[in-house]
Amino acid sequence: MNKRIVLFSLLLLLSCNVSRQTIQITDYILVPNGKEVLGNNGLNAFIFENNTKNLAIEKYLSMKFKTENYYSTEYWITIENNKYKLILYNNDEFEKYFNSSNYAVVNLEPDNSQQGQQRKFIAFSVINDRNEDCLADNSLFQHVVVKYLKKLKDEYYNL
Repeated sequence: MNKRIVLFSLLLLLSCNVSRQTIQITDYILVPNGKEVLGNNGLNAFIFENNTKNLAIEKYLSMKFKTENYYSTEYWITIENNKYKLILYNNDEFEKYFNSSNYAVVNLEPDNSQQGQQRKFIAFSVINDRNEDCLADNSLFQHVVVKYLKKLKDEYYNL
């Protein structure tokens, strides 16, 4: 009887200590099940780790796209003569759709080198003027849009 109790206790202890795997994002990843827009159940998102030593992404985008609203989360952009809507996920939306605990921070910065309180990860979705998910695997626009987002991320990183 004592062996059964010890074995049961050991199994219970081991099952409680199982840790979840987290994903390390070295450059960027494409993740499904983001925001819903008319015609799409869940957009794909381009996610990358934030450079917390830089300006907040909202300020950077406001300067880049010459808007006066730091709280804007949607920007119309043109890539190769086609119009797209760039959608930035705010902190709450990121947690709702992607849960930051699923991702591990690779470039951890000390608190004194960070520019204010910044999120650890940044996510964008992109749709065209027909509300098509341009980051979907079957999208004809995926390659062009990913190339644009990677360039945008690199510009932001190298401020």
